[in-house]
Amino acid sequence: MAEKIREVKALQNKVRTLEKDLTMDKPLAEIKGILWTNINQSLSNIWPSIQAIYEQIELVNATHGEIQKARALLGQMPDQANRLIHFLNSRNREQLEQLGIPDRIGTILDIKEF
Repeated sequence: MAEKIREVKALQNKVRTLEKDLTMDKPLAEIKGILWTNINQSLSNIWPSIQAIYEQIELVNATHGEIQKARALLGQMPDQANRLIHFLNSRNREQLEQLGIPDRIGTILDIKEF
C-alpha cells in the first residue's frame, strides 16, 4: 500500500511537470531568452556607431558656435565686401584708374581674402 502511494505521488509530480510544459511557459521563457540575447547583441554591435554620432553632433555644435563667433567678429564686413566687389565690377578700367585702383582682379581677390 505504501508503495502504491509513492507511485501515485510520483505520477502526480510527473503530471504536474508535464502540465507545466504544456502551458507553454517554458517554451515562451526560452524564446524570450533568445530574443533578449539577440537584442543585446544587436545593441552591442551598433553602440560604437551611436557613440560616434553623438561625438559628431558635439563637433558640429562646437563648429556652429565658432562660426557664430566669427560672424559676430566680422559684423557687416561680408556684406560690405560683396558691395565693394559689385562696385568694382560695375566700373570700367578708366573709372577704376581714376580711383587709384590699377588692378581690378587683384583688388577683388584681396577683398575675398578678408
